[in-house]
Amino acid sequence: MGDTKPPDLLRLGELTAGLGLHQHLCLIYETQEEQFAAALPFLRSGLERREKCFFVADEKSGAAVLNALRKTGTDVDRHLRSGALILANKPYLKPGPFDPDWLIGFLSQSIQGGSNGKFSGMRTWLGEMTWALVEETAPESLIEFESKVNNFVRDHDVRALCQYRRQHFSPELILGIIRTHPVVVYGGIICNNPYYVPPDEFLKPNQAAREVERLLSNILRWEQSLAQLQALAGRLQTVREDERAKAARDIHDELGYALAAIKLEFTALLRDLPADKAPVGQRSQSILKLVDEAIQSIHRIASELRPGILDDLGVVDSVEWVAEDFQTRTGTKVQLALPEVDLAIDRERSTALFRILQEALTNVARHANATQVRIRLAEEDGILTLEIQDNGRGITAEQLSAINSLGILGMRERSRLLGGELVVSGVPALGTTVTVRIPVGTQKRPGDET
Repeated sequence: MGDTKPPDLLRLGELTAGLGLHQHLCLIYETQEEQFAAALPFLRSGLERREKCFFVADEKSGAAVLNALRKTGTDVDRHLRSGALILANKPYLKPGPFDPDWLIGFLSQSIQGGSNGKFSGMRTWLGEMTWALVEETAPESLIEFESKVNNFVRDHDVRALCQYRRQHFSPELILGIIRTHPVVVYGGIICNNPYYVPPDEFLKPNQAAREVERLLSNILRWEQSLAQLQALAGRLQTVREDERAKAARDIHDELGYALAAIKLEFTALLRDLPADKAPVGQRSQSILKLVDEAIQSIHRIASELRPGILDDLGVVDSVEWVAEDFQTRTGTKVQLALPEVDLAIDRERSTALFRILQEALTNVARHANATQVRIRLAEEDGILTLEIQDNGRGITAEQLSAINSLGILGMRERSRLLGGELVVSGVPALGTTVTVRIPVGTQKRPGDET
């Protein structure tokens, strides 16, 4: 059924148990474990609130859910006897074809008589929709009913959860179900549904023309939203780099100069002290060592925030500096293939290449167990190419697709914002290659109009 991540069943139960009034959700599930993970907390929470719970299901699936509910410690039989839990083995009580309007009317009457002092009302509905297959309900009638439930739930104090086992229903019906539910639960995640069609629109004639208009409008809104998000992401990157540069200058200029002044004053003070005092000499050397270490830390932190070499000497020298620093810190041998002269690129591109290189080397140090890294930087046919190749264990497809691979996501976003692409590939036991390609763009020079 697709390469979907296994659902978080505990989280799924928490979400359905916390479903509020006037909400109409559908759960599209693929295993009985997933079905129970949603249905049991949903029913149990309604019973604990002293609400009447209306459970529509065929006899087999209904019994399976109730038996599973018993195993959780819920006194199902007592709730059935008291009327707190109503199991409707048949979704309608009159003979003949399924009638969406008749069932809506039946539910309305049930709601009106749902509060008798013992219960707060019939507010929790669970539909295990395999009954529609048993009763041979026409798909178009079921979809019409689901659409009309939206208005009913909007106007009454109820919460409704409809469960559809994906393997049992046709793709055409599942498509209709998606279009008639404002919220869809799938893969353990509750999702606001961008494909939902409100009943006032869905139930009107000439649906095809309306659907075309709606989809085209959605396409425009999607592209506009994506463009806005991309612009915001680019702006945030620029702001973050500016803040880093300011922090680096402040740390270097203020804290660095302050520590240097302390060292000079302390050294001058030592010259005025008696030279034959051994404890004074030992402690003074210890203090001077601490000050020197603090100065080195200041320089390291400032360089990591925004190395001056990137602004003063350019991207080629910056790549060489990062490589030498990485080799010194980790002991991993680094081979460089760099242009003989610096590349004439703007600040955004040089910063992006620099940060991607930093992140890639950080990943090598943390995960690759490599002994050698090769770094190549070049400009070819108007395209900047940065390639980082290691001889480590090799990244796997699962690691590449992991949701917590924020470093790789960040590198891809940096390249994408500049119209480029980033490709990460790995071969087990042979290593990983990170390749970023970015268009050169137009270099602004002093005096250019903005």
